[in-house]
Amino acid sequence: MRESTIHPAVAALSFDRPVTPAEVNRKSPAEVFATDAARLAADEFAVAVRLPHDHALWSDRRAPWHDTLTVVEAFRQALVLVRYRYLEVAAGTPSGVQQMEFAVGDPAVFRAAPGEPLECVLIMRVTRSPIGDGLLDIAGACTTPRGHGMTFSAGSVVMPRGVYDEIRAYQRSRKRPGDAGPVAAGRATAGPVDPAAVGRRDPRNVVVGRPAEVSGRYPLVVDRTHPSFFDKSYDHVPGTLLLEAARQSVLLAAAEAGPAAVTRCRLSFATFVELDALCECSVTVERGPRSVTGSVGFHQYGERIAEGELELSRLE
Repeated sequence: MRESTIHPAVAALSFDRPVTPAEVNRKSPAEVFATDAARLAADEFAVAVRLPHDHALWSDRRAPWHDTLTVVEAFRQALVLVRYRYLEVAAGTPSGVQQMEFAVGDPAVFRAAPGEPLECVLIMRVTRSPIGDGLLDIAGACTTPRGHGMTFSAGSVVMPRGVYDEIRAYQRSRKRPGDAGPVAAGRATAGPVDPAAVGRRDPRNVVVGRPAEVSGRYPLVVDRTHPSFFDKSYDHVPGTLLLEAARQSVLLAAAEAGPAAVTRCRLSFATFVELDALCECSVTVERGPRSVTGSVGFHQYGERIAEGELELSRLE
């Protein structure tokens, strides 16, 4: 049987040290997973990443598996790195994800070896969308030493700082203060749920609270000092926090406290989630023999501003 050929540029990728934080829009080196990159074709790229084994957020789990959402963060960093190194987009340029989707083939490839990071290669195709200036279409796959890990796709928009500031000023001007809901010191008034209920150990990594009024709608708990979600300054709730809130909301709605991995996800965003107003995640769940599927929506200012679906599979 003929062995598959590995592109020389992929074989030459280094996992020795992370790239500089600025290249992936981060500040702390501890938050950087990308270690190297190469261009394989005009619109195809390879990025080496190391998934940490001792990260304060992504390793805060009760099961010996690397969190599949860590791979999503690695894809985000890989896209920023590709834009910076190969697409002539300056570091720090504002961007946003309009939709994203991923699927995990076999969660077992992410089983964690004690005390060891997991080295992965992300192969990505990044093309400029024909429907608008600054829009990028991303399609990629994650490969681990144990085999195929994940497929990933997303639509992203990149814009000059001045354009971004104008858009955000317009969006905030249309919000009605009376619809903002209760907020106190940057946090929703509901306190965070028990960490064990959402598969966490550290209370600081809990991002949802118990429903205050409507069953099945979980208020976001937004800590602007969190070292991972807010490693840099944001004028909106970052997407990584929203994805984590969706996961935790599904776990709560399903009363699924055992070890589980997000094995499939689809999310779309109509606008940014503001920091200074209550946001809630609504959930309905369907239970299968070994998985739970949750339909989620994010609600703020009386509007549904994001929606999608997550599948959580039990780990053994």
